[in-house]
Amino acid sequence: MIINSPADLLPLIGIATAILAGILWLIRAQFSILREFRPNSGSTMKDALSRIEVDVREVRTRLDSHIDNHNRAA
Repeated sequence: MIINSPADLLPLIGIATAILAGILWLIRAQFSILREFRPNSGSTMKDALSRIEVDVREVRTRLDSHIDNHNRAA
């Protein structure tokens, strides 16, 4: 491609700008996602999953105890 005038650069500048904007968007999205997986005392996805895990363990323990009580009664 031969550049004869400054107007010939405009498409290249537009493409370069679009590519850089896309890369910037990907970087920002990555940081946003990473923030969700760092505990921060309650509001991240990591904190919510940790609470769910604790609740499931408690329910499992109670269910096992309940089943053991039924097996002893039978």
